[in-house]
Amino acid sequence: MLALMPPLVNSTEAQQLLAAGAIVLDARSTLHFYADGHLPTAVRVGWRIGTSGSPSDGSLGAVDAAAAAFAALGVRKHLPVLIVGDWDAGWGEEGRIFWDLEYLGHKDVHVLKGGMRAWTGPRSTLSTWTASAGDFVADPDSAKRVSTAQLAASLASPSPPRVWDVREASEFGGATPYGESRGGHIPGAVNIPWRQLLTDVPASGVGPIVVTCTGGVRSGMAYLLLRNANIDTVANYDGGMWEWARTPHDVTTHNDATRR
Repeated sequence: MLALMPPLVNSTEAQQLLAAGAIVLDARSTLHFYADGHLPTAVRVGWRIGTSGSPSDGSLGAVDAAAAAFAALGVRKHLPVLIVGDWDAGWGEEGRIFWDLEYLGHKDVHVLKGGMRAWTGPRSTLSTWTASAGDFVADPDSAKRVSTAQLAASLASPSPPRVWDVREASEFGGATPYGESRGGHIPGAVNIPWRQLLTDVPASGVGPIVVTCTGGVRSGMAYLLLRNANIDTVANYDGGMWEWARTPHDVTTHNDATRR
């Protein structure tokens, strides 16, 4: 029954997941993890888990290595995972971790809606919990991820996907605050900043959609919010503008598309 819970859960539902043995991953910063407190069994995880670690590369690396990194944090294939983050005060890190695990094949992943401030259960400021190694292994779902080559090919097809660029309007228009080699956006993309999706998610059945940002974090949160709205035909372009801008593919600063 717990597996039927939606991707986003409230504090009461989160406590039910804990009672069922859920592994808790906290995607907030180390500072917030200790200063604001965390769930007593939480293990902190950075959004760059499974990536190359390069400052300008947010794409997930080898899937077996990524799954092994999650297993080292205690993730098990037959136990639910509960992810806690900063919600709208962060960058969508909990959504990125959610996408990582769904793409890698975990079937029971949830995020605490509203972040740590929505938690009503006990919390700790100590680091006394040590997770046992899990048994999670990669079984990736290719429909949940888009590569640069796949995105370029699909955009040139007769039925291209909708591309939602969930960065801020200034970035969409050409600003490069995070070191993109070129400013602008993928031609045909629409700009829907991810925080807008916290309160304005389209009706069920919209798709297919590719979500993108700079390096897969904010788009990971957008992916979570769309999945929670029962939109299954959504994929994350985790390479984002960091990767797209390094290729010969076109970039534009013109806003010539409307929300579809």
